Amino acid sequence: MKIFVIGVGPLPFYRSPIPQNSISEGTWQMVYSLLHDGHQVRVATMEFGQREDPQVEYLKRPEEVSPNLEHQYYPEPLRDSSRKIARQVQIALAAFQPDAVVSAGSMIAAWVTTQLKHRLPLWYDIKGAFLPELQLRMDHPDAEAVFNTFAVYKHALLRGDRFSAVTERQAHMLMGELGMVGRLNPQTLRDELVTVKPTGIDPDSPKRLAKTGRIRGRLCTEDTFVLFSSGGFNTWQDTRMFFRTVLQAEPQAEFVCIGGGIGGHVDGGYEAFRNWVGESPVRERFHLEGWVPQDQVIEYESEADLGINCDLEIPESRYGDRSRFLSWMARGVGVATTPLSQPSELLVEKGMAVGLPGGDSSGACEAILAAIRNPDAHRERIRKAEQFARTEWSFLETTKHLRAWAADPKRAGDNQSRFEKNEIDRQYELASYELSLDYLYFGEERQSGKKTWKRVHHELMKGWPWPDGRRLRG
Repeated sequence: MKIFVIGVGPLPFYRSPIPQNSISEGTWQMVYSLLHDGHQVRVATMEFGQREDPQVEYLKRPEEVSPNLEHQYYPEPLRDSSRKIARQVQIALAAFQPDAVVSAGSMIAAWVTTQLKHRLPLWYDIKGAFLPELQLRMDHPDAEAVFNTFAVYKHALLRGDRFSAVTERQAHMLMGELGMVGRLNPQTLRDELVTVKPTGIDPDSPKRLAKTGRIRGRLCTEDTFVLFSSGGFNTWQDTRMFFRTVLQAEPQAEFVCIGGGIGGHVDGGYEAFRNWVGESPVRERFHLEGWVPQDQVIEYESEADLGINCDLEIPESRYGDRSRFLSWMARGVGVATTPLSQPSELLVEKGMAVGLPGGDSSGACEAILAAIRNPDAHRERIRKAEQFARTEWSFLETTKHLRAWAADPKRAGDNQSRFEKNEIDRQYELASYELSLDYLYFGEERQSGKKTWKRVHHELMKGWPWPDGRRLRG
């Protein structure tokens, strides 16, 4: 089959000024698996964090990675640029003449995928619970841009034929969201609309390296117990729980952090953490290295002992994913985490991670100190975790539902009726009108106060459901 993939970069076979992230890794997870099964793949990547002309330096040409791989790259789409990018991707789609389309970059890719004109079978990978993530950004300075994403997400729900979620909890949420836009109807009764695609570990991800000198001998001594964190500081991280009490209680422990704020997305969490560290009485044992080149990440991980992840008690923590665990586990780094996300809960329950009680600094301190002081149990957890990650969370295992669909891609039953028989059920028609209204609301008509919006607004106010007086002002 010929599969056209819209995803997020950078991918492993080229360098970018922006390091790889969980969404770009998810794109490669799907591309790799499709190539493994012999499909021809053209992947169009939206380059995360690059909003002008993307800078890309190939380490391997796409045809060197696989003779079945083609690659095109574009800037990260924004509200003002997504239409232009979509027009370019539309040309690439038409020229490739694929059998199916896969949107493999969560909502960043969806900004473009939802604007493409075609009737091909379409798979949306929704990596992470969208609405709980959006909940955390509703007080963003550019709130209009955040709210625009509601319409894009609804469009994806209405048009997709298959969907993948990153956890079972998110899959249940996604089924409810599909129901709210009319997709749970008689035509889709026997369709498996949503399946789970956990974050996967690249089969080429190396094991723990021998001494690299990135941490030991440079930041601390050879016998230091290195507590570790990596990646972006997202809005669901509880930065108060990187425990100076551990460092005060255990003189052989130090904390190393690579990563930081996510430029243009989330910056405040890392700055708050830096300020907190600066006031700590043991600040000389915190080492904040910031973002490091991608080829150095493995070298840092290979000298760490225990990765720490602390989540806030919020919906995103319960419905979302924690992909940074995968590289820790691949490099033989232990995991200590609050068991809120489904992957965290699984690792703790199966004895592959240290459980940290959320919001309880003293309890978390005791759990980490116990791990430091019981090296045999620590090593056994690491052994079990790496074996589990490289088998149960391998690329091919985690993408098994996508791979089965790609072998014979089909539309969902209701999309089949719409495209071939022009039959539109009432639920879908209503949801489509609502989507059109969303685009009208977020567009120039409302912002400029044009007559079109004024007429629509007047009619809507006649049915305003809340007794707060707004209907009278319509």
